[in-house]
Amino acid sequence: MRILAVDDNPIIRMGLRTLLDGTEGVTSVIDTGDPEEAVAHVLAGWVDVVLLDVRMPEVSGLELLPRLAGGATVVMLTHTDDPATVAEAMAAGAAGYLVHGALEPRAMVEAMRLCRGGSQVVSGVAPGTPAMGRDAAPGPDPAVRGLLSPREAEVMDLVADGLSNGEVAARLFLSEKTVKNHVNSLFAKLAVTTRSQAIVLWLRQGHGPGAGRPGAAGPEGPPRKGPDLGPHALGRRSARP
Repeated sequence: MRILAVDDNPIIRMGLRTLLDGTEGVTSVIDTGDPEEAVAHVLAGWVDVVLLDVRMPEVSGLELLPRLAGGATVVMLTHTDDPATVAEAMAAGAAGYLVHGALEPRAMVEAMRLCRGGSQVVSGVAPGTPAMGRDAAPGPDPAVRGLLSPREAEVMDLVADGLSNGEVAARLFLSEKTVKNHVNSLFAKLAVTTRSQAIVLWLRQGHGPGAGRPGAAGPEGPPRKGPDLGPHALGRRSARP
């Protein structure tokens, strides 16, 4: 995957290059703070995914977004978690919306891969934020949610909000052992092995053939086991169950 980071802050761009370059699934990382240069890179077909900041002094990311979305998958990467901004970006053609610090590098790459496959991924934004882009509906893909029992779905909602097993137990008035059993069960049903994989799958919004089904083939090849995104890939806490 060829990535272009577009941000007016050179420190952030350097950090993204350092974090993502060499990560499995990434073939190149280039960056620019110049909107016109970003458009030129996309039009030349040099990038697959654009990581685009929202707030930039010359041209805002929201203004630049339509010029980039036609030639590459655009994922907003920003400190801004305002619900109206999220909704505007998704409606304007963004395939994903990530808040800085919400994902570790491998989880970011997995989110970008899902976005390239036609899903929408929103991470680091308050639960319930209306990420209404194109024909997407907010919240988990119903096809994925339907794989779980009502209680397991309730547990998964809280896990996706970053709660630990203990916090989920306290919220639902259950024992921590019961919560752990629910988490293990939903892992099996979703065909994942880590909390981060489960959360990315849960938060994506499916579009196109196979979207929303664990293990479904995307445009990049046949089904494969997802990478271990690590215990701190998503949310505030991500300890294994």
